[in-house]
Amino acid sequence: MTAPDRIEQLKADLAELKIQDPSAAADRTALRLGLAALIGGVVLGVVAYVMSHGTSDPLAQRDALVLALIGVAVAVAGAALYLKGALAGFLRFWLVRDLHERRVQTDRLLAALGEGERGAGGEPS
Repeated sequence: MTAPDRIEQLKADLAELKIQDPSAAADRTALRLGLAALIGGVVLGVVAYVMSHGTSDPLAQRDALVLALIGVAVAVAGAALYLKGALAGFLRFWLVRDLHERRVQTDRLLAALGEGERGAGGEPS
């Protein structure tokens, strides 16, 4: 079976299974949600800074401190979520590229073995 035949067979098998790839959409959503949370956390930190410097009341300053800590936590969680989405997309691309390169190498080896058998007087299988 040649490489184009194998690829067509794989496509036909996948179409028959009717499986959607939910991970690509989930990674894209994680990327966007992480970026939004990262920006939101930074905005909360800036708002807390403005709140704390706009008053001399210790209770208001403690409220600003709590808001700043929440902002930092949201920004860190957003950064982690963004990183997860970005790395998942990159690793998916890398895995597909590696798979393609291995298939090409396998096809070359099979072609070389076929030529070696023909050159040695054997029948190709």
